[in-house]
Formats: sequence, structure tokens, C-alpha cells
Amino acid sequence: MFLTDYLVPGSTGHTGAILVTVNRGKITGGFVLRPDEFVTSLRAIDEARKMAGLSSIPLTKPSTDL
Repeated sequence: MFLTDYLVPGSTGHTGAILVTVNRGKITGGFVLRPDEFVTSLRAIDEARKMAGLSSIPLTKPSTDL
């Protein structure tokens, strides 16, 4: 797969993780992840916290938040 700096800034010559946005099979944008970054979900983070014996985190905003 060929990426351009226009679609994913910093991708030229990059070795490592890149997060891309795809629309109907076509890359429409994205960004290079730094060495200390990763992609996960709040649900997965919460599950990892529970497995480590830490308290759960709320996965939804309280109704008072705007």
C-alpha cells in the first residue's frame, strides 16, 4: 500500500504504526502513531484495570456533563 504525506502526514519513510481512515476501501486520511502510542477502546482499558485489581471507570458521561 502506498501512502502519501498529503493523506498521512509524516508517513513517507516511516517505520511503525499508522492509523488510517478508510471510506469504501479508499484511504481518506490518518496519522503516524508515536512510539509510545497505541490504539484501544475505553472498554478494553476498563477490562485491563479490572484484571489488574483496579477500580472500574465510568464508560458514559454523567447526565450533568454537556
